[in-house]
Amino acid sequence: MMLVLICLATSALLGLATGFVFRVWANLVVAPLVAFGSATALFNDGFGLIEGAFATIACLFASQAAYLLGAFLVDPGPAVEPFLAEDVFDNEPGETRESDITDNQQEKRYEHPSRSLPPET
Repeated sequence: MMLVLICLATSALLGLATGFVFRVWANLVVAPLVAFGSATALFNDGFGLIEGAFATIACLFASQAAYLLGAFLVDPGPAVEPFLAEDVFDNEPGETRESDITDNQQEKRYEHPSRSLPPET
């Protein structure tokens, strides 16, 4: 049982360190290392297949949760900003939106009339 706690703590610390230093792509390397390392240590200690699989999944979960915590602690802005709305009820368009399409179309119509005026009688 002590080995499971050590594996969980090691996985969480590794996930937290990854979240502080690296981007999300580093989990492609860290997650298999956590899974392989914890499975090997648990198998060598005499854990069975089912117990070892549950403990390995718990280690992976602890690593991923600690990674997210570390990523949010380092810089909460870029990790959260894509999920926020761009325009916050201020009636002002965002930086990437057109300001007023109908006004632009009316200006073009006045600048370039599509037909000539009717003759005066």
